[in-house]
Amino acid sequence: MRDHIRESIIDRAITLIAVAGLALPVSGQVVRSHTPVTSGTTETKVRAAKTPYTAEYKITHVQALADGTTITRESTEVKALDSQGRRMTATTITSGDRAPQTHVMVYDPVTRTQTTWHSPGKIAHVFKMSTPEAEHTCSRIMRDDVSVISGSKSKMTSENLGTESIQGVEARGRRYTTTIPAGAAGNDAPLVSTSEMWTALTVGLNGVLVREIRDDPRSGKTTRELTSLSQSDPDPTTFQPPEGYEIVTKDSSACEDEPTPRSSSEAAAEATAEATTSK
Repeated sequence: MRDHIRESIIDRAITLIAVAGLALPVSGQVVRSHTPVTSGTTETKVRAAKTPYTAEYKITHVQALADGTTITRESTEVKALDSQGRRMTATTITSGDRAPQTHVMVYDPVTRTQTTWHSPGKIAHVFKMSTPEAEHTCSRIMRDDVSVISGSKSKMTSENLGTESIQGVEARGRRYTTTIPAGAAGNDAPLVSTSEMWTALTVGLNGVLVREIRDDPRSGKTTRELTSLSQSDPDPTTFQPPEGYEIVTKDSSACEDEPTPRSSSEAAAEATAEATTSK
């Protein structure tokens, strides 16, 4: 049941953008550290940074359809960590002629809360972690840990790509190639996918992702590239909902994997605002 729910979430996300890390643990894909590893799989992890920083990324997803049509989607992402251990991820999605929408998630280990909101929007949801398990899961979800999962029926090899300076950050790269044999997934020929990850070598920032290239014949090619990196402590407002937002607080025994969906009133308010702007 949980896998079915997660799969539905992934399908919706891919319709808008390809956000690396939201995919299910299919062989050769990059996933967040909270994804459980089942028996017979191989997991390779990259650990998270421990010192304050703000990183901005550009994400490009290119998918070629069977009829020759190519679909290209772009989005941006900002990740931040402060000296108190608070983590923030903000993903901005641009879809067609609609106004950009930003989805924000914040985890605060001091107050043991997770906060999510949308911009534009009117409401911020604050979830109080009611169990140690929920708090631990939230901490893992909001970290920068990424993993490459190889299924039991597939073969994975890795290649050291050496070091390279990316946006002024010294990084080390590895390429993981996963091959699913013919017939293992209903495929009449081997399926070969690659995941290339470049992570910072700087002390304290060790593990910050600076470049990721994921190429899978089933879903297309996704590139996540660091565009800027600041090592100063982020502004405290980075971890707070915008002024004027209604704060809805509730206890939670689980951590949210993605921002809480907008309510019908929020959606209506945003539609009204767009209509007013277009006049």
